[in-house]
Amino acid sequence: MALVKTNIDEAIARVDDWKGKKVSYTPVAGGITNPNFKVNVDGTNYFLKIPGAGTDFIDRPNCHIANMIASETGAGPKVCYYFEDTGVEIFEWLEAYRTVTYGDVYYEDVLKQIAENIAKFHNIPGKTMPLTQSVFEQAWDMIDRAKKGNYLPPWHDKMEYLLKTIEAAFQKHGMELKPCHNDFWTNNMMLNEETGDLKIIDYEYASMNDPYYDLGLFSTTNYLTEAMDVELCKAYHGGVMDEIGFAKMKLYKIVGDIKWAYWALQQALNSDVEFDYFNWYGQKTARLQHLWLDPRLDMWINMLNGTPVFKTKK
Repeated sequence: MALVKTNIDEAIARVDDWKGKKVSYTPVAGGITNPNFKVNVDGTNYFLKIPGAGTDFIDRPNCHIANMIASETGAGPKVCYYFEDTGVEIFEWLEAYRTVTYGDVYYEDVLKQIAENIAKFHNIPGKTMPLTQSVFEQAWDMIDRAKKGNYLPPWHDKMEYLLKTIEAAFQKHGMELKPCHNDFWTNNMMLNEETGDLKIIDYEYASMNDPYYDLGLFSTTNYLTEAMDVELCKAYHGGVMDEIGFAKMKLYKIVGDIKWAYWALQQALNSDVEFDYFNWYGQKTARLQHLWLDPRLDMWINMLNGTPVFKTKK
């Protein structure tokens, strides 16, 4: 269903509970996909999100369900209002919270809490989302859009080959689908320094997916060291190392960078948000070159399908 376009004033006017009250708003900086606002209603603050240009591929009803799951588990903020026709969603304002930084994740207690919170979202009993879309489907969708828009990047053939090879290994091994965030990085996390509480936000790309993709994506986007990768995987499993899980996480680092490289090109051509998407694309492709030259790549693939697929070369 196509969304009805709206603006901040129209969105505020839709909330019946706010009528007759003193309402003011200010833009919230930092978002790279949607226009976001801090809305004050008679002294109470809310976070209001309006779907941005070029985001028609996002399943907003599914996103709302993901936000509700996060709210129920405590992994995310409380959802206050949602309008299906416009896709506008309004949340509690996280008072005294700030965006998590790259530096924060180098603290063992923060990294541990991040792993524990995403595990809560992944493993809530009996909860699913209507959208089942593996990261491979998401990546192929981005590639198809790139082909249709005629903006294929350098190394397209290499990235497409890697995606096919890794996907085949996962298909042979099998994937356990759970609610996943799919955009799991520090900009989508809020930390209360006074209480130590951490919230995960922005579930627009959420779907039923392999949970190890969230771990792999978090590792790449936050430039985790090898030792931190190990600690992340252990914390996710309650302090126990899972070697197969670790291999999956490493392979998803490659798949994630492929997906987000194509996404960045699409946003650079379609989005009206002020952000250097071409620089973002450059970061992804530069890191990809490092990842696909890792001498352990054959081993990780072999752990999933039992047969070496190709030899990496330095």
